[in-house]
Amino acid sequence: MSRLVVLVAALFAASSAYGEEYESNLDRIAATGEFRIGFVPDAPPLSFVDRNGEAVGYSVDLCRRIASGIRDELGLENIEITFTPLVSMQERLSAVEERRVDIECGATTVTLARRERVDFTLMIFITGSTVLSRRSDGIDDVADLDGKRVAVIAGTTTEDTIREFVAVNEFDIEIQLIATHDEGMELLNRGSVDGYASDRAMLLGQVFRSENAAEEYTMLGTVLSFEPYALVVPRGDSRFRLSADRALAQLYRSVAIRRLYDRWFTRFGEPLSPIVEAMYQFQAVGE
Repeated sequence: MSRLVVLVAALFAASSAYGEEYESNLDRIAATGEFRIGFVPDAPPLSFVDRNGEAVGYSVDLCRRIASGIRDELGLENIEITFTPLVSMQERLSAVEERRVDIECGATTVTLARRERVDFTLMIFITGSTVLSRRSDGIDDVADLDGKRVAVIAGTTTEDTIREFVAVNEFDIEIQLIATHDEGMELLNRGSVDGYASDRAMLLGQVFRSENAAEEYTMLGTVLSFEPYALVVPRGDSRFRLSADRALAQLYRSVAIRRLYDRWFTRFGEPLSPIVEAMYQFQAVGE
C-alpha cells in the first residue's frame, strides 16, 4: 500500500473517530439531538454540583432555557442535554474553541482579550470583585489588606484586578494563586490566607454554604472592579449565538427571569439590584 493511501486512510479514521465537522452548532444539534453544556462545578449560585450530583445554578438554568428554545427552533421532539465540568478559565475557553461543548454556562466575565478566542451571548449578570475574610481577622476596609495574604484564582479578571490594586496603592499584599473556589475557601478557613478575592456573586455563594455565615465571615463593602457575565459560545458561529440570544431575550421580556433571579440570588442574600434590573430591560430585544 502506498504512503498516500495510508495517509488518506489515517485521515478518514481520524474523521470517523471525532465525528463530522459542522458549519454551526445548530447543524450538529439537529443531526444528533444533543446539546452539550460546559459548567463550573464549584461556583454557586451560578454553576455548581448539588447534593444529588446534578449540575444546577442560575447560569445552568439559563442554558436549559436555551436548549429548549433550540429544540423548538429545530423542530426536534426531544433534546438530550449533557454536562461537562470545566474548572480553569483556560479549560473553559478551550472547550468552547475546540467544540467539545456547545456553550459554557458558568460565571465568565466578558473581556476583549477573551473575545479574540470566543464569542459571548447577551449579558446574564453584572457583579464586581471584592475580598472575603474571617470576621475575627478584622479586615473591614481596603486599607486593612496591606500586609495580608490574599488568595485568588489564577487566570481570572480578579487576579488582574488585585495585582493592579496592589501596584496602584503600593500595598504589601502576598498573592497566592489557586485553582478553584473550594481551594480558596479551604485556605481561608484554616487561616493559611487572610482573604479570598473573587467576584461578589461567587463569594456569596461560597459563604452561604456555611450554617454560621454571618458570624464567621465579612466581605469588603468596596467593589474593586466591574464584571459583566455572559455565556461563552464559539467565535464566528453567528447562527448559534443568535439562537442563544433569542432565548435569553424572550426570558428577559417575561416575569420568569425575576423568579429565576429570586431562586438563585435573593435566597443567597443578594436582592435584585438596579443595574441588573436595567440589564434585563435593555436586553429584552424584540423579534
